[in-house]
Amino acid sequence: MIKGIIKIGFLFLTILLVSFLVGAQTTVSNLIWLSSIDMPVTFTVLISSIYHDFILMTLTSAQPPLPPLPVLPIIISLGLVISFGVTWIVLRWLKTQKKYAYGIAGAVALAFIFYLMPLVFFGVDMLAGARTLTGKIILVICGYLGGHFFGSRLSKGES
Repeated sequence: MIKGIIKIGFLFLTILLVSFLVGAQTTVSNLIWLSSIDMPVTFTVLISSIYHDFILMTLTSAQPPLPPLPVLPIIISLGLVISFGVTWIVLRWLKTQKKYAYGIAGAVALAFIFYLMPLVFFGVDMLAGARTLTGKIILVICGYLGGHFFGSRLSKGES
């Protein structure tokens, strides 16, 4: 029972970590674009923007037509729960290190998220960081890091 609660806690931490990384990647890609059109972007602006986007994208609820839940973590939660569930089943037959298996699952989850978001949101890339190939690669790396974090926190005897 306690081990299950700890795993759920690590899952929430993983969702928070991936949400932060995705938000930071989106913020940095926007700031790089602003810098490319000669807008001054200082280190203070960078840190302040990442902080505010983390608060607004990850911890703030959606506006009234949507349920009062933070949208980005909910989308990431759905992707990670599905991919981690499939990984948990696959690990019953394959013997590999959990940190790598869950890392790949996290990367696949983020790839599906940025692939499916334009289909769900009428052709609009909701993540500005997913508009370029480099941004998509970085988002996949963010998913891998989250999955690796989750898999490395699981005990060796369980999946």
